[in-house]
Amino acid sequence: MFSRHHLAAGLATMTLLTAATSASAQRPADPVPGQISVTGTAAVRVAPDEVFLTIGVESRDKSLQATTRDNSDRIAKALAVIRRHGVPDKSVQLNYIQVEPDYDTQVSRITPVAYRAHKSIGIKLTKLDSFEPLLTELFAVGVNQVENIEFRNSDMRKHRDKARELAVAAAREKADALTSQLGVKRGRALRITEDSGWRWGGWSGSYRGGQNLMQQNVVQSAGGAAASQGDSADGELSVGQISITATISVDFQLE
Repeated sequence: MFSRHHLAAGLATMTLLTAATSASAQRPADPVPGQISVTGTAAVRVAPDEVFLTIGVESRDKSLQATTRDNSDRIAKALAVIRRHGVPDKSVQLNYIQVEPDYDTQVSRITPVAYRAHKSIGIKLTKLDSFEPLLTELFAVGVNQVENIEFRNSDMRKHRDKARELAVAAAREKADALTSQLGVKRGRALRITEDSGWRWGGWSGSYRGGQNLMQQNVVQSAGGAAASQGDSADGELSVGQISITATISVDFQLE
């Protein structure tokens, strides 16, 4: 049996533990270090020196044999035009033919009323002055679809790296400007995220993409100096230029 002495000692211990737990719960937690989140965006403008063109030929006829024969004939003519323009075979990719029946569901779901055949050709051009004449001749020999036109620069990796470098510098400078006005200092980077892409200013003279370039920090033409933050804020591109962009978001710790 427990004595009164043991009981009193146990109650005293419980009281001390309860008091210690209560004091721990009431002690304020360590403050979370302050942070600042900034985004730097940069664009490097370059002239394209290659174009990736995907064209297609679609044929339709009541006869399956006539459909595939017509498609093959027009594809052969298109390939001949491409060769005449000096495009090497390694820069031409021919996809497999796709054939599907067409049904008039109000008449029959079993017997097709016609057949469709489709085949695509992928072309890489490094002579941009031959692009429009080639496309015109392709239409003349029966090509009836332009599935994709993509202008690129052969040194995209270098320009992406440059845009990223400028975006990082813009984010850092923005953080420094904000913290100096608030009387604090920028600390180490806690989190970094990136978003990059490119846009083409084509024949229309300018192209306005989905990205709001009013938030842009740096615009630079390849081989030239960086423009000011307000330059090209409306998002216009000069004719024939690719805008290679990078956006870097950084969370900095405050000191």
